[in-house]
Amino acid sequence: MKLTDQELRKLRDAYNVQKKTQGRRKPDRNGHRIQVTMTFEEWLQVWINSGKLHLRGNGRGKFCMARKDDLGDYAVGNVEIKACEENSREAKQGRSHTVCTRDKMSATRAGVSKSQAHKDSIADAHLALPVVRCPHCSKSGRQGGAMRRHHFDQCRVLARSTPK
Repeated sequence: MKLTDQELRKLRDAYNVQKKTQGRRKPDRNGHRIQVTMTFEEWLQVWINSGKLHLRGNGRGKFCMARKDDLGDYAVGNVEIKACEENSREAKQGRSHTVCTRDKMSATRAGVSKSQAHKDSIADAHLALPVVRCPHCSKSGRQGGAMRRHHFDQCRVLARSTPK
């Protein structure tokens, strides 16, 4: 792949920004500071090998350089090119809001009522869900919500039948 001097300059600037900003970011989940240990040439080669150099950027439909399992430094062999939304989803997976944040979210919704049109659209969406049956207790109901929460793999009948 042949790049112009101007394109190379832009890419080098992007690499330098990534390298500089990593020091100011939060540590990874093990408490280690994240560093970019690869050279510009190595960084560029990872992008070129991925075939997604022209799709670099932030947001939906763009691609970013991500560390495998969000651990370690940005180093050759520890990075992969992923869709930004996939990388963001993986970073948030398994995390929950703190009690303080949940209280703030709850406080902003306190006293706010839904319009009748909104209530009707929620009801219509619920009625559009298919009816499913739990294989353990034969209870049937609309897919999602309480059925997913209390049946299938979490069914009481299943819990009673397995020895402790």
